[in-house]
Amino acid sequence: MANRAPTFSTQRIIFLAVSLLLSIQVGWWINVQIRESGRLLQARAEALNASRAEAWQLDSLGMLAFIHGRPDPSSRSGAVEGRFATLPSLEQRREAIHRRFPHVLVVTTPSTPDDIALLDGAAFLALRPEPMLELRNQRWHSVFRVATEGAFMVAAVLFGFVMIYRKLSEELDLKLRQRNFTSAVTHELKTPIASLRVWTETLFTRTLADEQRERIRSLMEKDLDRLNELVGNLLDVARAESGSLVLHLEPLELEPWLRGVCDAMDHRLGAGALGLRLDFTTEPLWVNADPKALGVVVENLLSNAYKYAAEPRQTTVTLDGDGEDVLLVVSDLGHGLAHKDLPRVFHRFFRVGDEMTRQVAGTGLGLFLVKEITTRHGGEVRASSRGAGLGSAFTVRLPRIPRPEDA
Repeated sequence: MANRAPTFSTQRIIFLAVSLLLSIQVGWWINVQIRESGRLLQARAEALNASRAEAWQLDSLGMLAFIHGRPDPSSRSGAVEGRFATLPSLEQRREAIHRRFPHVLVVTTPSTPDDIALLDGAAFLALRPEPMLELRNQRWHSVFRVATEGAFMVAAVLFGFVMIYRKLSEELDLKLRQRNFTSAVTHELKTPIASLRVWTETLFTRTLADEQRERIRSLMEKDLDRLNELVGNLLDVARAESGSLVLHLEPLELEPWLRGVCDAMDHRLGAGALGLRLDFTTEPLWVNADPKALGVVVENLLSNAYKYAAEPRQTTVTLDGDGEDVLLVVSDLGHGLAHKDLPRVFHRFFRVGDEMTRQVAGTGLGLFLVKEITTRHGGEVRASSRGAGLGSAFTVRLPRIPRPEDA
């Protein structure tokens, strides 16, 4: 059995799993950065506290050295007498501490329980609030920066994943449509060829009445028309993709032209088979168009209305003006379209369902040609449906021009 490509559901599960793992990884990284910034803040706070302890040590050692290490200049023998010396003032000690430790304050009243009393109890050593506040601000700025970088990284990677996912989905969808197209073309070619072979053998191996020969001739013409339409569509698609689809535009009055195209199509599919109803405005409507190419648009829309509706069919063709545009609408009460299929019906090779289980003949090129030809006429085409089984409508909008004799 051949390996099957992952379905869209499997792709979505993989995409969501990878996105979840990425989010967890980035969340872990942000958490690590926050913890590290907290540790850095704690280390810097401890360094500030250590500087306060060093300031106390500096002041205490200076006081002790001043008291015990100074000799009495009046003693001729050089002996040291144990008497009190004149100590430096608190202001002098404050200046000495500030020069060495600018983040330490000498205050007379403690502001926190961690403030250290000087050796003589004359004052206390405190830390300036600005460095701690700056450290906290730096930490929160760092956390904010890390969170922003993480969010941006997640968004960028997820955006990349989304683009890759969409591209892969489009590629898989195109491969599926190409596979369906190959199956459809094979079927569309084999069926009329096999039918023509049977009728040819019948004509040359049997003696038939004129009525039978006429019936076989009619059936063979239908098979040849089917082959001719298929080959014509393939050629038109090839020209459209290569940019060589040339239109010969000329002023065209739509009402009589469209009536003729609809009547010819109704006759070709079988008189009354479409259940055709024409709703045309009495106002003359003119466009710049290639009659043959625009005829392909109408014929493909009517052909779809025939193929995708059960008997008795009801097909309505509406022609009306809309300001500077002309609206041509082909609607039916057939199978309809699901909402999810509406954006894709004009894609090349697209057909609803699977080619292996589909009962309606076709190649998925008709609506692609409808859009290409309409676009090259400077117009647009839109599909709408109330849902599966509720019919569909295709609206062709073309630029309107004034009647040539009025120009």
